[in-house]
Amino acid sequence: MSDGETQMQESTHIKEEALKLIESLPDDTTWEDLTRLMLERQMIEEGIADLEAGRVWTSDEIREKLGMSTGPSIIA
Repeated sequence: MSDGETQMQESTHIKEEALKLIESLPDDTTWEDLTRLMLERQMIEEGIADLEAGRVWTSDEIREKLGMSTGPSIIA
C-alpha cells in the first residue's frame, strides 16, 4: 500500500470518527465543547500510539529529566 493510500484510509477513518463524535453530542453543544472533545480524543490516541511504540517514561525518569528529586516528597 502506498503512502497516499494509507493517508487516505487514515483520513477516512478520522472523518468517520469525527462524525460519530459530533452525532453523539447533545443539541446544546458549543464550539468550545466540540474543540475540547476533539483535542482530548487526539491526545488519547497519541498517548496510545506512544505506549504501543514504547515511548514511555516512569515518574522517576521524568523527575530526573526535569532535575527534580526522585524520592518521595513529604510536606510537613
